[in-house]
Formats: sequence, C-alpha cells, structure tokens
Amino acid sequence: MKSLNMKDAAIVGAFPFHSNGFVVLNVGCGTGRIDFHLASLGYRVFATDIEKHETWQVEMSNLTFYQSDIFDIQSFPILSAPVVICSEVLEHLKEYKTALKNLLELTEVRLIITIPFEKSFGGRRAGHCNFWGSNNIGEFVELCKPYSVTISKVRTKPEDIQMKQFCYLIVIDKR
Repeated sequence: MKSLNMKDAAIVGAFPFHSNGFVVLNVGCGTGRIDFHLASLGYRVFATDIEKHETWQVEMSNLTFYQSDIFDIQSFPILSAPVVICSEVLEHLKEYKTALKNLLELTEVRLIITIPFEKSFGGRRAGHCNFWGSNNIGEFVELCKPYSVTISKVRTKPEDIQMKQFCYLIVIDKR
C-alpha cells in the first residue's frame, strides 16, 4: 500500500469523527489510493469512479469499488453516507455545479472536496475545464448555502512550494 500524500492526509484530517466501521463514500476514487488506506484504518468504504481500474481487484471486506457516474445518483451503491469525498474530480466536469448538487444530496454530515488551485498540476493538459483561484473560489460558499463551508490550501508534496502548486481543501458541513 502506498503512503498518503499531504493532500490525502488533509482529507482524512477533515473527517468530522474517527471511528472504526463508519461509512465513507468516495466519488471519483481513481485507483483507490486513499480508499485502501481508509479501509486499513477500519472504515467501511464505498469507492466509485466512472471507469474501472485494475487496482480494484484487491479484496478487503470493508472496501468495495463500483463503477458509477456522478451525474446518475441511482448508479451509486449507497444513496447517503456520513462522509463523502470527491478529490480531484470537479475540475474535469463541465457541469460541476450539477455534480456538486448530487454530492450534497449524498452527504449526511460532511462533504470533503479537493480541487487544484488555478492551473496547478497540469492545467489543461490534465483535462481540466474548470479553474479556481482567488477570484472565484468563493463561489463554493455561495453554491453550498446554507451549509458551513471552510476552504483551506493544502500541498501534495513538499516540492509544491517551489512550484507554487497546491489544492483547495473544501469542507462542507451539513450538521
């Protein structure tokens, strides 16, 4: 199992509570790096992505991977979870506001999102069609009213300081 990068550690740190067996839904899990880590800590993880990945073949009783589409909530294995994660996904979606609405619908307590700052980590070369920076990051607060929203910056690795790269960590609390 690979170790978590600084961004993934910040995601886990943003959990509203830590308890073995509580349910986490990860929307847009990719290869499942953070999901394997969460399952090893005892969380019950439902990990979804638009496409299947070879890494999903690992068997863990508390980790299940599903092919699901963020725009079709009925394709999800569960329709709500205390914690929902969506990391490095919204920048790829033209209709990210619809996706955000669906994420909020799936969330019982806390939604944790990461998005890259402006054109960090590849920009358009990585298939990004949305960019957030100082001028428009506040739109997440507006889109998520009446919930509590906190936005902070996190790095993925120490070298990001020299490259002026970071992600926004957006925590939306529905409690």
